[in-house]
Amino acid sequence: MSPKIQRLLSLVLMAAVLPLLGIYAVAMKAAMPNADGGMEPTVAMVCYIAFTVLAFALIVVCVDFSRQLARESKGERQLP
Repeated sequence: MSPKIQRLLSLVLMAAVLPLLGIYAVAMKAAMPNADGGMEPTVAMVCYIAFTVLAFALIVVCVDFSRQLARESKGERQLP
């Protein structure tokens, strides 16, 4: 890939974090117990933990790939 495409994809991956945070916020709001019913507090806590782990993992992957593409666009190669 050309360096311009790599820089563009790097920015796109960084921008993909914002919708992930929005989806995370909606999922947390849906899992919240309320006075009219909804989930039990124990089930809500399990959902909070699961959603947090999933969102954090996806955000880490997006940021890592973005940084890797940014480095490659500058010509720096780093072995794992």
